[in-house]
Order: sequence, then structure tokens, then C-alpha cells
Amino acid sequence: MHPTPQKIRPTRRLIVWAALALCTASALAQVAFPARPVRLIVPTPAGGPSDAAARALAKGMGATLGQEVVVDNRPGGNTGIGAAAVLNAVADGHTLFFALASNAGLPHLSKASPYRSLAEFTPIAAIGGNTQCLVVPAGLAVRTLAEFAAHAKASPRPLLRGSNNVSEDMVAGQVTSALGFALDRVPYKGAPQLLPDLLEGRIQAAVLPVGASVPHVRAGKLVMLGCSMSERIAALPTVPTLAEAGVAVPPLITAHFVLGPPRLPADIVERLASAARQAAQTPEFRQEMERLMIVGNARSPAETRELMQQAEAQYVQFVRETGASID
Repeated sequence: MHPTPQKIRPTRRLIVWAALALCTASALAQVAFPARPVRLIVPTPAGGPSDAAARALAKGMGATLGQEVVVDNRPGGNTGIGAAAVLNAVADGHTLFFALASNAGLPHLSKASPYRSLAEFTPIAAIGGNTQCLVVPAGLAVRTLAEFAAHAKASPRPLLRGSNNVSEDMVAGQVTSALGFALDRVPYKGAPQLLPDLLEGRIQAAVLPVGASVPHVRAGKLVMLGCSMSERIAALPTVPTLAEAGVAVPPLITAHFVLGPPRLPADIVERLASAARQAAQTPEFRQEMERLMIVGNARSPAETRELMQQAEAQYVQFVRETGASID
């Protein structure tokens, strides 16, 4: 006996609906990236030089991608809070990390780090980093690193040093180890939170990005004692390098890394890397980097991975030689 048409019709409808569902799923799978705004997580507060660099890059990348790139500041945990948010994000390219080179040192300086190595993230691009400089309040009445070291040694109790990331801790450690004095570390979320206490003399020293401190140096409120670079900064010809001031250590590797979550697909990496490269070539971006005194060209994913490895090796060596920790 043949089935009646009434019994066949529902089965046919199911087949049609299933086919339509498959077509819809296939179309969705082929939607071009990005399908929505991209979040660029910055592990420092708004207002600092790294935040400004991230916003300049995000604006340029958004113009190329055709979707807005939104800066999402997630300070705290020595930059670990922002890192964890990206580490646990879906690997679809819509959540990125604007890491500092100091993020390479976090796992080696703190047991609370949410990752064991920066290599867990997917490298996309790198731009120049912050030159770190040791600064003190003008009211401290020291004008050279040697004078500051003598002042610290003569103080009845350790002077206070503000810090908001581990690159500053490493530079400060290099200085104090080389010149034989101690500074007590006072943690802050970022340079905007640290600066008022430094300017008022409630803390006596800080290692800060040159872009954050130079306006106050030019206003006569801060004194810059030395910078972690192999050569003097062209805009600050009277400020010595730390090596010239008696700290014979290799200059700190500095960079800002654009990273994705683990296992980010290669085609998305290439799309994002191309957008970052194009953004870094715009006059607007270059002008902002000049204002922030950030030097360095955009790097490819492979070059970014290599620079990440170099930065991490520098921190590993520093911790091995000094036993430094921020816990």
C-alpha cells in the first residue's frame, strides 16, 4: 500500500526546512570578519601614554576594517586583569589585547599572573613602546642620579617609589642594584593616579614613560635623572641615558603588542595585522606617536613574536640575577 499524500507532506516540509537551515548556517559561517565592533583591551587606565597610543591605533584600524575598534580599559592586577579577559575570550578576532612589553615579565615576577608566558597569546602586530625614565620631584633638590643615590643612602628610612607596571620595576631594580641603595615600592593602577603624589612629594621617585613625565619636566615640577635607552632622546638632549649615569645594563626592550586569544585563526590574524600596519602609516598616527615620544615601526606577526621572546628573556634574566618579585 502506498502512503497517502497527506502523510508525505509533513516529511517534505521537514526536508525543505532542514535545507534552508543548512543554507542559513553556511551563509553565517561565511560572514566576513569583523562582523561587529572589535574590543581592544588596554591593561592601563585611561589618560596615560599607552592608552593614547592604543586609541590612535584603534582609530586607524577601524577605518581599514570597516568596524569600530573600541578601547576597553581594564587596569589592575599589574596588568593581569586585562590580560585574563583576552586569554579567556572567544578566538574570533573581536577581542584583542594591547599589551605592554612588561606583560612579558609578569609571569616571572608574580605568581598571580593569569598566564605562564606571553607566548600563550597570538601575536598580531607591535608598535613602539614607552621609553622609561627615572624622575623625582623638583622639590627633592637633586639634579643627577648620583645625587639622588647619595640622598637615598643618607635618608633615615627608605624613599618611596611609585610604580604601575613591571617594566618600571625592572628599570628601578637595575638602578638601585647598580648604585647600592633601596626604594620602597608603592603600587598604583597607572601614571595618571601616580603623578599627583609624585608632584606633591608624597612619593620621592618613579620610573615613568617619557611621554607622561616630560610635560612636568618642562614645567619645572619634575627632574628627569636618566632614561633606559641606548642613546639620548633627541627632544631631551640634556637628559643622560642610565648607562651614562652609571647603570651599566642593557636598555629595556620596549614595545606595545597587539595580541589575540590563543589559537586565533591565521586569516583573521592577517586581516588584523594588515589593518594595524595601515593604521601605523597614517599621518595622524605618526603625529600622535611623536607627541608621546614613542619610536618604532609597526611589526609583522612573526616579528612581533620574536620581540615578545626577546622581552621575556630579558625579564627571565633579571629575575634570575636579582630574585625580584612584586608579590
